[in-house]
Amino acid sequence: MAYLDIDNLQAVFLDDEALRARHLERQPCGVLNITSGRIVACDPLVQPEREAFARTLGERGAFPVEVLHDKGRHALAVLWLRERGSLQVAGLRWEPALLEGQSQDELGDDEFFGYPVDAGVGCFMDADAAKAMAEREARESEKSVHFNYYDDVLAEELGTANMADHYPQGAGTPNNILIFSSGWGDGSYPSFWALDAAGEPVALVTDFMTMTGGDARDEDDKRSDAYKASLLPEKLAALDALGAAAIAGDLGAIRSLLDGGLAGANEIIPSLGETAITSAIRMNQLEALRMLLGSMPSLPMPPLFYTGDDEEESYLVYARRLKKPRVPGLIELLQASEEAAAAAPASPAPTPGKSLWKRLFS
Repeated sequence: MAYLDIDNLQAVFLDDEALRARHLERQPCGVLNITSGRIVACDPLVQPEREAFARTLGERGAFPVEVLHDKGRHALAVLWLRERGSLQVAGLRWEPALLEGQSQDELGDDEFFGYPVDAGVGCFMDADAAKAMAEREARESEKSVHFNYYDDVLAEELGTANMADHYPQGAGTPNNILIFSSGWGDGSYPSFWALDAAGEPVALVTDFMTMTGGDARDEDDKRSDAYKASLLPEKLAALDALGAAAIAGDLGAIRSLLDGGLAGANEIIPSLGETAITSAIRMNQLEALRMLLGSMPSLPMPPLFYTGDDEEESYLVYARRLKKPRVPGLIELLQASEEAAAAAPASPAPTPGKSLWKRLFS
């Protein structure tokens, strides 16, 4: 069966809360002016002359484009031909967006027709905009043999956001190109039409194939989310407060929170991805570290949280590998704690309630 991840494509219809649960975020790119009804998806810096899709739209006008991204990496780009909130998702079907002469019958399992990317960007544009871009490039090249469309035109427009609403013939002209960075960068990426019950297109989606099953989370993200979901709200708040106190070196707040019993010095703080002990080491808070270690029967090992391997790194090793020098006495405190832990009798096996993170993540 040719490549088609329905769950990826269906993600464009999710509300913002459901997207956040999958580590996705919706970001508007602008509105695309459709003047001919013939839509092009391509890397405009590499293949601006690419043909339009075989399907011609009856609609003309301005239509919104957005990307769904995770940590700035674009997973999906969607051209909306109908208002998202008005669509009945259950009645939609998906069809590959093909060029004239292409056929699904030519494809093997997990194969697809996509557009090649070699400049790290993709776009949606009307075929008229492609002509406008070619005309500008020809005109500018006549003025200077050194003209480069990216360096001389698009680099500034793309900026740090790696998105641009580009008008090849200048602002106020009818045709524009909506450009966005392409998932992992260079590669080949397929596009699909979402069709209503009558077979009319309601959206065009490019899948940059950064995720599977409509979920942008990796295994570490899933472990983190599972751990966070296992915590009661009051415990989560206490852990966040302990982390903030460790970073600030607030000894009064640390003592109060430790005495309260909801937050432990060696428990992962989801918002930080580290323990309060790690935070104190990282921020060079010597007295905070002394207090946190004093709440433990012996020097603990950092919980294995974000890594899937079994290699353990002690807090002393962590402190030594930090580039910024530690304040005087911090390394010595960890060394003394480690030596005392090594000399102490073996601790009894932890109770089930104290090894929740291990049950979740081992």
